[in-house]
Amino acid sequence: MITDSTPTVNSAADPLACPRCGVIDTPTLGPGNGPHAFRALCRCCGAFLRWLSTRSPAERQARRRQARQEAMTTRPPSARQLDYLAALGDDAPPPASMLEASQRIEARLHGEVV
Repeated sequence: MITDSTPTVNSAADPLACPRCGVIDTPTLGPGNGPHAFRALCRCCGAFLRWLSTRSPAERQARRRQARQEAMTTRPPSARQLDYLAALGDDAPPPASMLEASQRIEARLHGEVV
């Protein structure tokens, strides 16, 4: 299953408890499918434990944050965002996107004037 060309997998060395047999041990790596790089399998009974990624938690979080911001640029600001900006004293023209509204709210909350 694992070859010398297999990339390092984050958190694969952490012991996991098997729900089937109850053994707490370092899992064996199996092939992934779809968006998953690898699967963690129980060394004792071969049961599936969880999906594993080749990316670190910080990398996954950065990718998630970037995807969220890209999605927010395609949506108009929500009514709640516009109401909150008005309550914070923002008198600039309405923001063009949900991301811009969010950034203005953060700036106002931190005392910065955009």
